[in-house]
Amino acid sequence: MGLVARLLLGNGTLTVPLRDELAAEGLVLLEEDLKGSVRYDHFKAPGRRFNGKVTLVRVALALSERRVVVYASSGRSKLVDSPYTSPHFGMVEIARHEDRVEFRVDYDKGSDPRFGGRVTIRVHTPEAERIVRELTARIGVAGPRSS
Repeated sequence: MGLVARLLLGNGTLTVPLRDELAAEGLVLLEEDLKGSVRYDHFKAPGRRFNGKVTLVRVALALSERRVVVYASSGRSKLVDSPYTSPHFGMVEIARHEDRVEFRVDYDKGSDPRFGGRVTIRVHTPEAERIVRELTARIGVAGPRSS
């Protein structure tokens, strides 16, 4: 990745403290410097409204025995950081498309009326199949997912 891209998108790594937390939790998988994007469809939140906006990002994705994390902007911007037991996974669909993992968050399924629409976080990785398999198994073990 070129210097300008690193300056604009970050280097797709986790911070050292977060990496240490995940290691203490039992790190299962860590991938850094991955291409990704965040797409907003009919999204609303206090002070924000986006439809069709796509932001390119460089991300780090990690799975520990306790949680899944996806961070952008050199570990400064949290996209996903949830324990497998989180009730919010009822709003999330996790899918694999070839070399890509997608986290599709449907805020309309949530209980907070201030938030609505959908956000799709896409992460390109050669480990997409393994990541989706691990997440599905861990979320399934953590408890039932609501539809």
